Amino acid sequence: MSTLESAELIATSGTFQRIGSVAALLGGDPLGAVVDGKEVAVFVADGGFVATSGICPHAQGPLHEGEVEDGVLTCPWHGWTFNLESGQCDEDPSLCLERYEVKVEGDDILVRV
Repeated sequence: MSTLESAELIATSGTFQRIGSVAALLGGDPLGAVVDGKEVAVFVADGGFVATSGICPHAQGPLHEGEVEDGVLTCPWHGWTFNLESGQCDEDPSLCLERYEVKVEGDDILVRV
């Protein structure tokens, strides 16, 4: 699964851009990159890949440095948590991560913002 079907994705009009390799992502750490001027983070969740904003909407922490467990991302700065399926913040439901379309071609992870 390259995107979560139940998650509402940001409307996209750009082209897919390579941000890293499947091998690197499966090596254990999330990927962080800048795509079309936006910081993006990609995580492994529920056997697939999920791309979100790379900046925490709470205090602008670097989400690609966060931990993912059972589909929940924890921001490394203040420990706020986000459901990767919905993007919603557990501590403040008014905060929601932007999510982006992901696809895999060979070993390349591509994201469109």
